[in-house]
Amino acid sequence: MSEPASSWIEVKAWLPEKPADASVWHEIFEAHGIPGTVEGDEPPTLSGYLAPGDEAQLEPLMTALIEAGATRVEHLDVPDTDWAEMWKEFFRPWRIGKRFVVCPTWETYDASPEDIVLTLDPGQAFGTGDHATTRLCLGYIEDFPPEGAEVADIGCGTAILAIAAGKLGASRIDAVDSESPAVESALHNAERNDVPMTVERGLGFDPLPQNRTYDLVLSNILSAALISLAPEAARRVRLGGAWVVSGVIQSNWPDVRVAAEREGFTYESHREEGDWVAARFLR
Repeated sequence: MSEPASSWIEVKAWLPEKPADASVWHEIFEAHGIPGTVEGDEPPTLSGYLAPGDEAQLEPLMTALIEAGATRVEHLDVPDTDWAEMWKEFFRPWRIGKRFVVCPTWETYDASPEDIVLTLDPGQAFGTGDHATTRLCLGYIEDFPPEGAEVADIGCGTAILAIAAGKLGASRIDAVDSESPAVESALHNAERNDVPMTVERGLGFDPLPQNRTYDLVLSNILSAALISLAPEAARRVRLGGAWVVSGVIQSNWPDVRVAAEREGFTYESHREEGDWVAARFLR
């Protein structure tokens, strides 16, 4: 007898009104294992998907959403075989910044000469440009093109940031993620965008050669991970190089800045979208 197909779990919350800043709701989903969410307008809703094996997160997530003020929360099993089709309903080409256009593999896009198209299939990995933390990082990459730079993307997800750096002339790219699906997604996306890079599975810089340093390090990860990573990031970023961090909520931003400056980084700037912060530090 064959085993039953594994299922994703769609979790959908109805909000009392459309929020001016939905980041608090996104954070609840993210804290319970769902880094990517989709907003609905009429009525205002927020939905996301728990991966097979994360079923234990369901009840705590639903409780947290109700306690935060959701008027209704429902869940629905989605067979794994239907997962790609579910994503296609929500993932359409869109522009980020002045030149980047994120386009899923199942769509076509009539690009203008100045467009930089990032062709992605997210699979089960985070990073399609629909989250503020990714958009903020892409803005820094666009405004400070890493032409000729050696780049590391720590916590790469789909590798959208690494691919953007490659499209803008990075000479070498090393990407790392702790999740196998993300590594697989990153490798496929790098190939389909014709951007050479190495992709390793592991935590932080651990999978990379100990003596390798970079002109630019990108880290779109949680605040606590950034704080822990700061000492090694300081060793890995060359003098004159930069560390771009994102995934920071406003309340954690002072602690992240202190951690970076304590390790010798110089604060250059930060940008905000909703309750999220990204920053650029120099060595």
